[in-house]
Amino acid sequence: MRSNIRVISKFSTSVLAALAILAATTFSSQAQYRKCGKRASMIKVLIEKYNETPRALGLSSANKIAMEIYASKKGSWTVMMTMTNGMTCIMAAGHSWQEGPKVNDDPQT
Repeated sequence: MRSNIRVISKFSTSVLAALAILAATTFSSQAQYRKCGKRASMIKVLIEKYNETPRALGLSSANKIAMEIYASKKGSWTVMMTMTNGMTCIMAAGHSWQEGPKVNDDPQT
């Protein structure tokens, strides 16, 4: 069970790293298309308009950027980046979100 947790943990880390690279590329090359604002306002829209709820969160190695993934039961998803100055930007959004396998973090089971 511990090896499964390590594999999924490494997978999750890889996914978040890939999203950070995607976000950085998107942020610099398509800055005119990004939607930025106060985090609370952005989350309110995701929850109320798109029925998306938090699914994943990761911090950059320097703790200067937080990446969040929100997704709905219907498959829509949004990746947001929040910087230390409080600015939150939507970096990517799409459809066909699928949850990965659930992992029991309790090594006793």
